[in-house]
Amino acid sequence: MKRYIVVALLCVFAVLALTTLIQYPPFEEDQVVLVRDGMSLRHISERNDVPLDVLVPLLPTENRSDFLTTFRSVHKPLSELEINHNDIRTAILQTWSEGIPAKDLLRYVLLGIWVAGAGWLLVRQKRLARTRTMWLIVTFVLFGVVLGSAPNPMEAVVRLHKLINGIPGNPFVLVVAGFVVFTLLSILGSRMLCSWGCPLGALQESMYNIPLFQKFKKTHKFPFAASISIRLTIYTLFFLLLFGILNLNQGGPGSILYHHLNLFKIFDPHELAVFTLFLIPIFVVASVVVFRPFCHTICPFGLWAWLSERVAYYRIRRVDPEVCVDCSECEDACPTGAMAAINADDGRFFLPDCWSCAKCIDACPNEVLEWAPPR
Repeated sequence: MKRYIVVALLCVFAVLALTTLIQYPPFEEDQVVLVRDGMSLRHISERNDVPLDVLVPLLPTENRSDFLTTFRSVHKPLSELEINHNDIRTAILQTWSEGIPAKDLLRYVLLGIWVAGAGWLLVRQKRLARTRTMWLIVTFVLFGVVLGSAPNPMEAVVRLHKLINGIPGNPFVLVVAGFVVFTLLSILGSRMLCSWGCPLGALQESMYNIPLFQKFKKTHKFPFAASISIRLTIYTLFFLLLFGILNLNQGGPGSILYHHLNLFKIFDPHELAVFTLFLIPIFVVASVVVFRPFCHTICPFGLWAWLSERVAYYRIRRVDPEVCVDCSECEDACPTGAMAAINADDGRFFLPDCWSCAKCIDACPNEVLEWAPPR
């Protein structure tokens, strides 16, 4: 316990230190702002890295009326909205000059504290089923409904790639510090950020926990081979489109594949892409029978967090294999195939995702499992 407290405090202090660096760099009044007639307000906000909910209130009232009237306005080209280009440039420059909204900084700090608190619960190894249920609800409300969609782990990966590709509007310090914060929290404990601090993941898991099709969910788990194949395929397409290797849409806004798949925008509905609207009912239904389907198939940070599991400091470990009676209770309780792979202990690298949800610890009758660092 003492060792965890030290590691957690170091992690929180590191997050606090990084947030002091998260700010827009100095800019000149003639700094390039990407605004074109054929672009929509949503594409402009993406290309200039200014959230719509920050940009729109800074526009003059006459420029905001049509945008606020219908959902489709956010996707219409400027030529159809009669919005003055200079007004948009002024609003973007004002946003850059004011720096990152306090809400974004607060989110990073709260995430560090929140994830560290979840780790403290896991280290105590008490029965966590009821506590985790409440934890997921608070995560969904606080980091989704209250604080909105950004910053989030998915956008951290996308922004890093946009920065590497030289797409304007992605300040180096902001992008790198944000990505490091999310990665640091994931390395502290296996999947801790995704499992205990992600509002979209919390929503999916809460729906999965609804007591419907329990027998089906216990015996039919989403195959890891399918999960990793889908994630790698989508990431590869994203990479090829973004860097112009597949030259579709001439590198325009539509070339950023994840923008069309970003379900995090349900927390900022006015920023939802049209294609995402069709995905929402699919994932609502899927979440009832599949554990975190979006995380297992689309989220690029989910792929990155899966890799970081291999070096995570705290993770599910077997205390004394000789005490295990091979009852398979932990494997049945595990929502993925992770526990079966951990029990096999055959040194494989390609292991199913372990979400540190503690269902296996709760299910074990002989307290063989613990969430702990290497011995």
